[in-house]
Amino acid sequence: MQDLNHELTHHLSAGETVAVATIVRRKGSVPREVGAKMLVRRGGAISGTVGGGCGEADVWRAALNVIDTHRPTMVQVDLTEEIAMESQGVCGGIFDVFVQPWHAASGAERPAMLEIAQAITHALESERAVALATIIAAGGAWRGLVGRSILTHENGETMGMFTLPGAPAELAPSQLAQSAHTSIKNGKPHLERIAAPGAGNTWAEIFVEPFVPPPVLLIAGAGHIAAPLAAIAHIMNYTVSVTDDRASFASRERFPSAKQLLVSDIESTLKNYPITPRTHIVLVTRAHSHDVQGLRAILDSPAAYIGMIGSQRRVWAVFKLLHDEGIAVEKLARVRAPIGLDFGSSTPEEIALGILAEITMLRHGGTGKTMSEPLRERFMERLRRMEDAK
Repeated sequence: MQDLNHELTHHLSAGETVAVATIVRRKGSVPREVGAKMLVRRGGAISGTVGGGCGEADVWRAALNVIDTHRPTMVQVDLTEEIAMESQGVCGGIFDVFVQPWHAASGAERPAMLEIAQAITHALESERAVALATIIAAGGAWRGLVGRSILTHENGETMGMFTLPGAPAELAPSQLAQSAHTSIKNGKPHLERIAAPGAGNTWAEIFVEPFVPPPVLLIAGAGHIAAPLAAIAHIMNYTVSVTDDRASFASRERFPSAKQLLVSDIESTLKNYPITPRTHIVLVTRAHSHDVQGLRAILDSPAAYIGMIGSQRRVWAVFKLLHDEGIAVEKLARVRAPIGLDFGSSTPEEIALGILAEITMLRHGGTGKTMSEPLRERFMERLRRMEDAK
């Protein structure tokens, strides 16, 4: 998604009009998810996909027309007939694709689409999330507002607007912001339908889509566990930053995939780092004094995860020092320490894997139990009964 937005921004900056096709609704088995996008340029070149096949060809033709007319449209792709006629088909659903012209010029009550695209790009590069709400269908007095958009940042700032005469209170700015924040929190787009009171034929359907950067792993301490931890996190699509006060440790040679190498004392780095609800912080420092300083800086942050390596003795010493300073038990309870899942790890690589396993478990609400445990004995018992029945 981030690459597509970069490309969109590039074309808009060059003065091009680009059609952006987005899946906004789906029913049944379809090849792509809601929110999937395809860019179509005037010459017919495409980037991204909404599923391929004949359905995508219909979207492509509609996109070329949208570029010429500057009018958005909705394309419904029906794959149910395709699966009936084609024995090799694996999809049999229906999905709606909203095709919208994006161009650099601004219009009444709205910023240039280039500005919106640039704002999305800047937010993602700054590890911040935004949500774009777009009117994708409307009737009655609101019919002419299809395509209007408003971009909402995590801090509540907005860009663009759409005024719906007679709209209910649900479309007050605070409500739109809440809808955007819900979309960002869930990481999923959704549709909202509203209608003007007393005017049954005046309605609008709004598609709210989040643009959320990858999760961030901030590693404090660049020792022997940090290197494999950064490598595994990169494979798992985390944006990795590493901080240490030793330049020889926090080096590009040791951390080739890290986005940032921050050579400074750990406490000041953590204080100044832009921590968000998608930031996961791992303290793997060389001394408990660094742990104390680091935790002081981040316990009140919105970080999704705070973990600290160390023996039981070291962890207790850190907790007691901070508690003696007046830090509440409830705040210290945020810290996962000793860090990681227990599966008998001994090498730095295994310990790193345990740390990422714990973070992944907490992100997705897992249990940490083996997948086979609740089923293995049941399946074996069935097999034994089958043997006895022979």
